[in-house]
Amino acid sequence: MADNIVLAEMTWTEVEEALKDRPVAIVPVGATEAHGPHLPVSADTLIAQEMARRGAAKLKQNGVTALILPPVAFTVAEMGEEFPGTVSVSEETAVALLRDVALSTAKRFRAVAFANVHLEPRHIECLKKAVEQATKAGVSACWVDIQKKRWATQLGEAFAKGDHAGAWETSLMMAAAPKMVRDAVRRNLPPLDEIDAQKRKSAKNFAEAGGEDAYFGDPTAATAEDGEAYFEALAQVVSLSVREHLGSKA
Repeated sequence: MADNIVLAEMTWTEVEEALKDRPVAIVPVGATEAHGPHLPVSADTLIAQEMARRGAAKLKQNGVTALILPPVAFTVAEMGEEFPGTVSVSEETAVALLRDVALSTAKRFRAVAFANVHLEPRHIECLKKAVEQATKAGVSACWVDIQKKRWATQLGEAFAKGDHAGAWETSLMMAAAPKMVRDAVRRNLPPLDEIDAQKRKSAKNFAEAGGEDAYFGDPTAATAEDGEAYFEALAQVVSLSVREHLGSKA
């Protein structure tokens, strides 16, 4: 298989050649959403892309080839709609988009895996529905559920508590795209309580949950070194999730 595994950077003839190895398609799923005054609105999408890239490398080490598709950057993001820059679509649109991407991609790929880091509950439900609908249509599809309890110790305390643009996501951005972190702003942000599962379900928006600046957690505690460790864990989660899905389909 060619060294380049990013489908958007390949010609159709290069993709055709790569398909001879029966790769899995990994679709990064993020959002266009406010992530504090120190991270870009593309943070979820950038993290998902890097998670997919490193996950593909782990898969290759385990004998499974993968190509990374262009990311899904628009989905349900109602929690951050009050903040400029956030773009949210309807649940119906989100489900249809994710499902149709799976249906189209599955025509040539061994399986389709969504590598998701956007954790808004309504979005998660859309992702589940899309995978269910694609599966019913005969597609070998799965999604990487980083919220499973089995991953909690690997992804760190900040993630487990409900980080949003706090130490966890900011560390990931410092590792993946440090020039996009507004570090002077980050260093002066006061720590806030994380947005736990209950808040995510009950609050209508970030401000109502206590995040008037669209972040939760402690951005000042973030480091690039922690980000590298978190990406290593995320890559392992992608690899194991995909291999377990393929095993169940064997």
